[in-house]
Amino acid sequence: MTACGDKPAESAPVSTPTADNSATTTAAGVSPSQAGSSAVAGTDTTAAGQTSTAVGSGTTAKTTAGEATTKPQTQTGGNYNLKKSDFILNESVLAPRYYGDTTVFYTGYGVLGGSDNTPAELTEKSIEAHGLGEAWFHPLDGCEDGYGYNTPLGYKCNVGEWGYSFLNISGNYPGDGKEKQGAGWQVYTPKNDKDALAIIRNWLFGKYSNDAHHHIEYGKEGQMAINGHAHWQHYAAEWGFDCVGAELGENVASHQAHMAFTRGAARQYGIKTAVSTSNWYKSTIGTEESTDSWPGFGSKDGGHSLSLHRRAFILSYMSNISMYGFEASSRLSFLGPEYVDENGILELSSYGKMAKELVGFATANPDIGISYAPIGIVMDFYHGLAAYSTLPGGVSGKSHNKAFGYFPNTPGDKMNWDLFELYYPGGGLFGGYMAPGMPGEEVYQVNTSYGDTCDVLLQNASQTVLNSYPVLLLCGDIKFTSAEVKRYQTYVEQGGTLLCNTAYLKYFESYKAAYKGGTRQDIRDGKGTVIVYGPDYSVVNLGPILQEQLKQYIPFTFSKTVEYLVNVKDGSLIVTVINNDGVTKEATKPPVVDATKAVTLDITYTGDLKIKRVKELYYGEAVNLSGNTVKTTVPAGDYRVFEYVFD
Repeated sequence: MTACGDKPAESAPVSTPTADNSATTTAAGVSPSQAGSSAVAGTDTTAAGQTSTAVGSGTTAKTTAGEATTKPQTQTGGNYNLKKSDFILNESVLAPRYYGDTTVFYTGYGVLGGSDNTPAELTEKSIEAHGLGEAWFHPLDGCEDGYGYNTPLGYKCNVGEWGYSFLNISGNYPGDGKEKQGAGWQVYTPKNDKDALAIIRNWLFGKYSNDAHHHIEYGKEGQMAINGHAHWQHYAAEWGFDCVGAELGENVASHQAHMAFTRGAARQYGIKTAVSTSNWYKSTIGTEESTDSWPGFGSKDGGHSLSLHRRAFILSYMSNISMYGFEASSRLSFLGPEYVDENGILELSSYGKMAKELVGFATANPDIGISYAPIGIVMDFYHGLAAYSTLPGGVSGKSHNKAFGYFPNTPGDKMNWDLFELYYPGGGLFGGYMAPGMPGEEVYQVNTSYGDTCDVLLQNASQTVLNSYPVLLLCGDIKFTSAEVKRYQTYVEQGGTLLCNTAYLKYFESYKAAYKGGTRQDIRDGKGTVIVYGPDYSVVNLGPILQEQLKQYIPFTFSKTVEYLVNVKDGSLIVTVINNDGVTKEATKPPVVDATKAVTLDITYTGDLKIKRVKELYYGEAVNLSGNTVKTTVPAGDYRVFEYVFD
């Protein structure tokens, strides 16, 4: 792939990675004081026998694995023993951006998002009566100013599934069904990766600009872009969209990666986020309507399991999503116009009862703190990571050989796939699910010992954004500019930990000079550390390094492998544990639940603060707390949400 430090094609000037050399006084490497195994900035926590070299000093030091050379600091002052600032290095970057105080839930209705079989007034009344979120009307002939969406939040243009539309639907129809001729690599021939991104940008702004349902313009406020199969959230943000996000469910089998990209894009560009969950699954959709809105596709046993919807919700909500929508839920949530209760309200379907439960949890728990991801994965600006291609053969995920769905992977591009397969083992897109056939539900979200602990950034992130993460991991076919090299060196000097594959040493002369060879070496620079590992573009030796960093920054251990998230509030930490095992579903059959896949585990707080109490927030279950350990059982395809409150 071509060097991303050069200016992209003139047809897409906004694709240029922007340089930001501003410095910040934030100590990027300061560990949470309550983490127990953490070390404050400037201490050495290398594994047993590893050599740690200080740049320019010629001195070395050795410590025992997991041992901190300085004891954790004790937080003093203020009204809380635990403060957000103990974990959140820069709240202005990492705090969620809401439309008000918390996540907004919406249910669209009308011709595009509602029911063809039920009067719009009855649908709207029932949405509001059941507490399914805000009712948003989607008219057939567009809205004010030529836009296609009226929302109370001011978003009048939502470009959905645009990456999928470009790459996989032969250039004819995007996900919303509106004809857009001329998309995809069956029409265009990019010269290089910069040219590919410019083509995609021009296609997006050209094809979605002049119809009744879309009227996007570069730089106009109130534009939202939601992607599905392509992990291109940052590109939409770079092009001026002020809300970006992901479609989950459908055949989008990489929920956790999509949330890492969505969180990272929002934090890098300072914008809001959205998730839409789709019940479409392998050309079927689950519905209990008396008159099927999708003849030939809809059935009671079609679509996704409610378990997957619930797990996608809890992942999204605890990730501080700004806006959450249930696709086609005005149809899916009700049994049909014949089923009306004594108050004149539509009766809920199984899906509707689930949606009411989820929105109810969010309403009862509006303050979930800040989603905590201590690791920032820094990717090549032109990574082009996507599942599908319109080239002959169709699917880039089949052999992991297409960047932007077009270019054969370089070793750096392959590293992207390998890293996410390491982080989310067996998970969807990165597990090669596309060969043969479409993915099964069991790979949409997966249990992982790494949890949901990373955000994805692009290499052009500002100094302020970089310094908001205690750990940065370089990944992909990155070609650094001199200004970018300076930013990453400053990050380390100010206290950050940079996980640097040997392939990138050519950009960092002092680190290259200090490197003595081998699969790992820790190099000190100022207050921070560069952990160099190899071989080039390989993640084979990265796993233990990631676990070491998570032990330092995540103040909990888990006795069994589950998916987990940590949220930080003043005075408390919220731990969400998700068991993704045990639920399977074929497209036209009921889900199968294997109860033996329930996980009984210990969640142990490893910090030095006294636990005042622990509450289970979702089900309100009694908590089995012994010392610093919560003992719990999470059934197959379910989750628990624990809030640890400290004295």
